[in-house]
Amino acid sequence: MYDIKSIETGEKDQDIVTTYCTSSSVSTSSSIADFSTTANSMSLRRRRIFQRQACLLSVMAAFSLGLALGVFVPMVGMSAAITSDLLIDRVNQTVEVEKSPVDAEAFSVSFVKERKLPAEEVFRNAFHLEQDKNADDLMIVKKLEPSDGSIKEFKVQRTPDGYFRKGPEVRLSKPSLTDQVLSGNEPKSRNHISVEFVPITPSTPMQEHPAGVIDNDIYWGDVVERSLPRGFSNGDADKWNKYVMTSSVSRLETGCGRMQNRMVVFKDGSRACARYRQNTDQIQGELFSFYLGQLLNLTNLAPSAASVIDLETETWSGASLDISNAQWKSSRPVVLTKWLPDLEPAGIPTPFQPLERHLNKFDVWNITAEQTKTNKAVGPQKGLLDRLGATGGQPDGDTELEAAGFSQNASQSQGLTPLNSTVLNRLVELAQWSDLIVFDYLIANLDRVVNNLYNYQWNADIMAAPAHNLARQINSQLLVFLDNESGLLHGYRLLKKYEAYHGLLLDNLCVFRRPTIEALRWLRDDGGGGGGSGGVEYQLQQLFERSTSPQLRDVLPSLPDKSIKILNDRIDRVLGQVQKCRDLFADR
Repeated sequence: MYDIKSIETGEKDQDIVTTYCTSSSVSTSSSIADFSTTANSMSLRRRRIFQRQACLLSVMAAFSLGLALGVFVPMVGMSAAITSDLLIDRVNQTVEVEKSPVDAEAFSVSFVKERKLPAEEVFRNAFHLEQDKNADDLMIVKKLEPSDGSIKEFKVQRTPDGYFRKGPEVRLSKPSLTDQVLSGNEPKSRNHISVEFVPITPSTPMQEHPAGVIDNDIYWGDVVERSLPRGFSNGDADKWNKYVMTSSVSRLETGCGRMQNRMVVFKDGSRACARYRQNTDQIQGELFSFYLGQLLNLTNLAPSAASVIDLETETWSGASLDISNAQWKSSRPVVLTKWLPDLEPAGIPTPFQPLERHLNKFDVWNITAEQTKTNKAVGPQKGLLDRLGATGGQPDGDTELEAAGFSQNASQSQGLTPLNSTVLNRLVELAQWSDLIVFDYLIANLDRVVNNLYNYQWNADIMAAPAHNLARQINSQLLVFLDNESGLLHGYRLLKKYEAYHGLLLDNLCVFRRPTIEALRWLRDDGGGGGGSGGVEYQLQQLFERSTSPQLRDVLPSLPDKSIKILNDRIDRVLGQVQKCRDLFADR
């Protein structure tokens, strides 16, 4: 029998057990599910970490591979190329040495670090300038190397601040014949550009060269000096200055260059070119350049004097209408230069043209050597006049020789070759050009040869044209240095731009006139001004005060101190060139 309570109790217990089992089963299932989810999450996280590590490793591997390919492989290839090039160069040098020991060096290239250089350093000893056809901002320069006489070429680029960047130098030729001759070596080959000088070797008899042509290796000799045209002396300048002060102007005519310049006609018929400018710089330049020429004893400058436009004076009152028509203002200074009617254009001699821009004693011997060959071809049985070619259309050739100190008997007794009139005239022209180069360098004249040099880069034929502001007297063959208004002031302001052209000719000039150089030494060492740098300033000021009136000095100042300093520096530069030539050509 079953008790109802016990039965009910048993059912409850069963329910409890059932519930517990059910809950336990559910709890177990839930735990199993949670564990499975956690395991999957951990495996996914590990997989992501592994993928990141793999990606990082692949990036690092790619970087390392790229570094190896981009850096180390080219270096290995470059070293291999350099090694092969060196081997090729050694083979080539061996071949060149077997052909000619000089040829291997003649075409070598030396590289110059690209840096800014001043014009004087870049263009020193240059003899040729031209614009690069492939680049508007580049210029091709050829220069003569003083150390070995070779010709080098390089390119330069002008910077905005006035300096130049210089490219690598390429040697175009072997050392010049001059240096080969001086060193006692004969030229090995003619397959190169060279400067043609006359070889002077011990086998060459010294009597082949006329006496009195070159003195002390760097000066023109007595024969050339005595043959120079008389020109205009300091006495002529004083006479002209007094004439201008005391004469009266009758009228003005158009002419003499620029718009406001005029031809001045005096009452006695004498003429002068009047230079009128709005500012006084060019008037100062013209006048003080003339004074400097006087101090250097140059006879190539036409007499000039300064005057003040004053209609109340007797000098100008007779031309008041013409002065008004010319738009000249009262109390303005003008420079009156004596009119020279018998002038013709003067060209640039061959020794100063491109590819031959140099003059030294070997070039002079080269000129006289042509005459020597002619004399030998004529034969020793001919007389002096016959050996001179009978002077053709120059009937006064023998007179010139007598004036130069030559006679037939003296020439034969000394074994010397006399100069004919043609050669002598050519040397006289070159001697005047020696003074021209020195004078234009001192005053930094922009309007003569520098004008031709500057325009040569665009017009290669301009050096064959007549020189700007240079004329020759037809009867005397005197070179006249015209229009020096850019000197000493305007030209000095533009030195940064044009200094390269100013130094081109001076750097290759090694034959000078002794009186000019002695005058420069006197101005530098003393000049009557107590010594030192005050010499040239003192002498210029003395000439200015002696040659002008107080009225003119009130409107026309003297040279500024800056110009005097630059002039003294340029005097030192010229004298330094003389010393360099002395060291180079002494006893050779």
